[in-house]
Amino acid sequence: MVFVNLSIRDLFFSDWKTPVLSTSELELEKTKESQKKGLSLLESRLESIELLMASDKWEDAKLLFRYLTYDLVNFERVRSNQKEIPFGENLSHFSIPESEKKFKPFRFLESFGKLAELSGKELDEYFSYALDTYEFLLEESKKDFKTRYATTLDRFQRIKQIRIIFLSVIFSLSLFGFLYYQYKYPVLKDQSIKIFTFVNKDKPETSEARMVSLPVLKKDMGNWVEFQFELTEAMSNFGGLRIDPLEQRGIHFVLDQIRIFDSKGKEIYFKKIVVSQNLLPEDYQDFLKIIDIKTAGKQSPGEIVEMITTGSDPQIQLVFPTLNDAKKIQFKMKYIEAHKVKKK
Repeated sequence: MVFVNLSIRDLFFSDWKTPVLSTSELELEKTKESQKKGLSLLESRLESIELLMASDKWEDAKLLFRYLTYDLVNFERVRSNQKEIPFGENLSHFSIPESEKKFKPFRFLESFGKLAELSGKELDEYFSYALDTYEFLLEESKKDFKTRYATTLDRFQRIKQIRIIFLSVIFSLSLFGFLYYQYKYPVLKDQSIKIFTFVNKDKPETSEARMVSLPVLKKDMGNWVEFQFELTEAMSNFGGLRIDPLEQRGIHFVLDQIRIFDSKGKEIYFKKIVVSQNLLPEDYQDFLKIIDIKTAGKQSPGEIVEMITTGSDPQIQLVFPTLNDAKKIQFKMKYIEAHKVKKK
């Protein structure tokens, strides 16, 4: 209903400051505030009676019912611009308002004269009728607030509420978009690339004693980098190599080639990571395990395999005939910004 009565111009170009009310509008606001307090009092009375009845304190409940009865009657009289009926006076001349509801409000008045004699079950019915009446008065009051007592402050508050919702939606969508972009296209952070050597396919266990690492720098993003790993004595004889290319999810990279040299500088192992005719990395049987890494989209035979990390602990494990007296491992690699990856 709010959107029907307000235009886009109202939402964005109407005054953002609280309006100054006229004398008549201030009186309307005062009346609304008084009625809201009255409704709050009625609700409190009902809650108190409900608690007393739940504890079987019937006499106390009946006492409060008498006050509640006059409160409900007088609220309706004030709402319809009539004088209140003092507590204890006859209520027979009270005119029950018409209602479009199936239930009839103020039905409890039929039993008011014999309130002191009512049983617990009859009090439950009395309470039910009083609750129906409160809901009737609450609904009618809300209608009055929107019609008889409407002021420019109400319109301002509606516009303000919509503005808050609108801005909250914009903020939420922007935040979601930002977080999604960060997830979809993460930025490379300074970290390290690690390699571990292990004995062979049957003994793939690794340890920190057989590991070396080099820094991966954000400034090198998009450029070919040669990583030169100097192996320790403990790593010189092996038949398997574990590569931890990153410590981050969602980063694209290509590992062009791997070269291993012995202590005399002789190349004793070479592997180029390219796409084979079956669209898998060439010599796929040499890959013992590939963890948290996948190929990045459709690629053609002969191309360098482009990969993307899918977790925070990516690994590539290669196996080959046992190498002895290995001294240096050389990688040619390139890390690619996700938003610059070519579409496949």
